Amino acid sequence: MEEVISKRQCICMIILIMLSESFVIGPIKGAKSDIWIAILVAIVISCLISLIYARIMDRYPDKNLYGILIEVFGNIIGNIISILYVLYCFYVGALVLSTFILFTGVIGLLNTPVSVIAFCVIVLVIAGLKRGLEVLGRWSEFFTKIIYPIILITIPLMLSMVESFNLEPVLANGIKPVVQGAFEMITFPFAEIFTFMFIINVKSISKTKNIYRIFLIGILLGGVIMFSSHVSAYLCLGEFAYTSSYFPIYSAVSRINIRDILQRIESVIAIIFILAGFIKICIYLLAGCKGVASILKLKDYRFIVTPLCIITFIISLTTVTSIIEMENHVHYYNYLAILMQFILPVFILIGVEIKSRVVKKSK
Repeated sequence: MEEVISKRQCICMIILIMLSESFVIGPIKGAKSDIWIAILVAIVISCLISLIYARIMDRYPDKNLYGILIEVFGNIIGNIISILYVLYCFYVGALVLSTFILFTGVIGLLNTPVSVIAFCVIVLVIAGLKRGLEVLGRWSEFFTKIIYPIILITIPLMLSMVESFNLEPVLANGIKPVVQGAFEMITFPFAEIFTFMFIINVKSISKTKNIYRIFLIGILLGGVIMFSSHVSAYLCLGEFAYTSSYFPIYSAVSRINIRDILQRIESVIAIIFILAGFIKICIYLLAGCKGVASILKLKDYRFIVTPLCIITFIISLTTVTSIIEMENHVHYYNYLAILMQFILPVFILIGVEIKSRVVKKSK
């Protein structure tokens, strides 16, 4: 039976996949005082890139990307590309899980073994994936209702500590840091919405035929949060503190002190990361499980969820063992993302358009 989610739930999932670890680790530190320009450029370019993803999905509204690959390129090439994406999804899922356990370990669970934290998370992920996309959609909508009020309260509190001169001078280091920062922001997290191509098709979103609009709304809403939170954190911390902090937004919020009454509220950032991070792990592992099911021609992905999630759990414990390793993985991930988020989707879009024209002429 086809799993169906609402437009609102899909948009909420897009927002959460953006907020996850990119909300706390500061992916664009190189842009420095031009961080606001880099984020704005990233939002605009990401909106354009999302049109590629939407176009591919719109051509085959009853198929996810794995089905589209087989339809357009045949079994051999289609499965080869599918395998690449499956490996990518499990790698990113393990990376997010590693970041998750490192962050929770640093901020509060110092004496808890990381394996215990990771195991607790992966058990919840297994439970979520076995219940399917519809449950994840409802969870995402509920989590977003918790996160938005937290953000709406926290950002104004950060603004009470800002120093406007921290954003000066504009383009002091030229355009290169801005371009680099925008590129990093596009690959992580904006273009990660392409993961939705694996877990949904247009017909699985109730009462909509416009996937373009859903992607654009999700990027814009997520972009507003990323812009306001990271720029506010930079204004509070300044260049040195922002770039040297592993978790700049968390550090900025920890400085909030309203007359010694309202203080030490950085735990709210942990809540945002935990909720968004959980959904992101679920989305990537769901994409990977559906890919394995497609390659093996299985009717249902659910019975392979547990073994694949356990493998991801093991990989997460060995892939990243420190915050420094985490930042190195994020750096190299940007180059992997060029292939997976840009080059292959453009190649797929070309194949889709050629296939559509051939079919149209044959009729």
